[in-house]
Order: sequence, then C-alpha cells, then structure tokens
Amino acid sequence: MTMEYKDLIESKNSVRDYKEKEVDAATVKKIRDFAQSCERLDDSIGIDIRFMDNDTVYRQLDGYAGYKGILINAPHYMIVLSEKKDHYIENGGYVGESISVKAHSLGVDSCWITFKDSRTVIEKLNIVTDKEVVAIMALGYGKKRFKKVTGNVTLGKGYANADFQVKDSVTSPRMPLEEIVFLDTWGNKATVDELVNRAVYEPLNYARMAPSTLNRQPWRFIIDGGLLILTVRDDEDTNLYEEQIDAGIVMLYCKKVMRETLCEISWNLEPVENKYNIPDNYKIVASCSM
Repeated sequence: MTMEYKDLIESKNSVRDYKEKEVDAATVKKIRDFAQSCERLDDSIGIDIRFMDNDTVYRQLDGYAGYKGILINAPHYMIVLSEKKDHYIENGGYVGESISVKAHSLGVDSCWITFKDSRTVIEKLNIVTDKEVVAIMALGYGKKRFKKVTGNVTLGKGYANADFQVKDSVTSPRMPLEEIVFLDTWGNKATVDELVNRAVYEPLNYARMAPSTLNRQPWRFIIDGGLLILTVRDDEDTNLYEEQIDAGIVMLYCKKVMRETLCEISWNLEPVENKYNIPDNYKIVASCSM
C-alpha cells in the first residue's frame, strides 16, 4: 500500500548516525530512477544527480563538508549539481528533499549536509561538470528510530465534530500553526477554524513540519483571498543559500499535500508587491493561486 505524502512527512526525521550496512542494490536503483525523473520547482533548470559510496566521499570531504567540517559518516551520499540560473538553489532544495522523502518511503534514512564551497566539493570528488553543487545528502540505515507523538488540535464550535490531529517529532518541536499563517496582512493570525473553513489547514500544517536549517522554522504564510504568499526570515545565523534551500523544501511539502487534499498548485517565483506590512527581516519568495 502506497503511503500518502502526509504520512511520509509525519514519520520522517533527519538521521545523523548510520549503520555501516549498505543499502541493497535494488533499493538504490529505485532511488536513482526516481531522482532522474522527479518533479522540479523549475523544469528549465538543468540538474545532475550523482550517487556515491562511502569510500569515494567520506575521506575526501571530511573537514570540508558537514557541520563545522565534521562530515556525517554514511554508506552512501547524494550530490545534487545544478545549472546556475535564477532560483536554482530553491529548485535544489525542492529536488533534494523530494528524493529524501522517496528514500524514506523505501526505508532509507537521510540527512542534509552543509558545505561551504561548491568548487572544493567538485575538485575533492573529481567530478567533471559545468554545474554547481547545490546539495549533499547522506543516505543509509540509521542506528536509531525516532517515534512520533500525536496531539489533538482543538477546533472551535463550528468544527466541534471535525477529526484533525497534529503529529510532531519529539526531537523537533514545531511552532503553532497560528503563529505561522496570517490572513490578509502581517500579524493577523489565522485560527485553526478559519484554515479548516478555507480547506488549507492540512497543507499548511504539514508544510510547517518541513526541515529547516538549525530548525529555525523561518517560513510565514499570508493568505490573500485565493492567493498564498510564502515569506522567509533573514537570520544572522544563516546565509542566503540556507534560506533558499529551506524555501524550496517548504514549497515541496506544501505543494504535495495541497495536491492530496485540495488542488494542484504551481509556485510563482516572480516578485510580489509587499502590500502586507511584512517586517524588514522577512521577504516574499513565492506565491501560488489556490
């Protein structure tokens, strides 16, 4: 039985500690095949995805990739290379996390790996390419499995009989949805009842479960009639690359669950006029019609 995207999001965690056991060849092939044809945020951007084993990557990149130069030791790695065009990093986040979710559906764990310089990674791994590295990911079987806990969402009188539940990771607490979604203007918090009434509760609830750099949860949404505006916060502890990767990932989660529960959407990455009193430390990165 195929799991819904919502179920995959709920059960997925980033894993940093891996068994030495390699992923079997048949499963690796399924992940590779998916990677070659998976949905992109922008189909016009050329992508090249390489899968490499521990012997090829770990010794070469340890000290040059990973948090403070400490590389996660995993049996497999995925390197996402991209043509450098507008929004190519957001596209890399979208594609990379899509593959990560697919791997999870096959029982394979993963984790995003930070890096400072694309050229260094390319040279260390002897990759011949005219593209840039936009993502590195560890793949394998994690030593620990994390459980999820379930908590009820309290709805107002108008939806007393509705049956909604929110599942949060014990290790990665999430901000309440009411702190993330605004109606019409910045700061006008949307209630759960209002989001259920507009049929966008589930897509936005699952979008907030997207992984982000340092679990900073930088996204905020504004609903303007039938338009959904995505904003992302600028932080001193993160850089532009990390902000754009985070934006690509949250757009993936929102679009996939929107497809399952409401309608098909397409993210527009072109500028949107800021008429919503958005603070200076946030910026509009995308919008879509619902």
